[in-house]
Amino acid sequence: MRISRILIFGFLLLAACSNSLNPKSGLHRIQVDVIHIGMTIQEMKALYAGAEFIEEPLFKYGIDSENNGIKVTENGESLFFVWTMEDNDTINGIEIISQNIIIDYDVHVGMTLEDFLKKYPDSRPSMDELSMDYEYILVPGQDYSVQFLTTESSRVADYNYSATEPEFIAFKRPTAEIDRISVFK
Repeated sequence: MRISRILIFGFLLLAACSNSLNPKSGLHRIQVDVIHIGMTIQEMKALYAGAEFIEEPLFKYGIDSENNGIKVTENGESLFFVWTMEDNDTINGIEIISQNIIIDYDVHVGMTLEDFLKKYPDSRPSMDELSMDYEYILVPGQDYSVQFLTTESSRVADYNYSATEPEFIAFKRPTAEIDRISVFK
């Protein structure tokens, strides 16, 4: 009896220690259709053999860079945009632009802010300070943000602009729909 307890305790201790020493333990990987961050561009292209791959500038997707990424279009539908770091073939970020790609169980482009807030009620938006072209919500505990492409007259929230950064006051357009989802590591 005592030996079995020691063996069980030893096994549990070993499992706990191996997880604490593993730098990837506890991390999750968001699957976007059939791709993910860390996959190479060549692996992605093999999975989408019938797709069209269109080079577009990263800044078009709110990424501060003059480099290009790849928009993947299949059967006339734009699915997502991927980008890598310079001189690297590994996907570093994914911008979901298709309503047909669902992540985090039910989050997708076209979902209303109101429905998103039912899932994440404590969410607070921020404004992209570089271009002021979109507002975003970083999803707590996840590696993605939802984005709303807006102008001064179509903001999803009211902000106090007297602070150094626009400070959220209140939501004003709960029926606004998510325009894209940014997945990052």
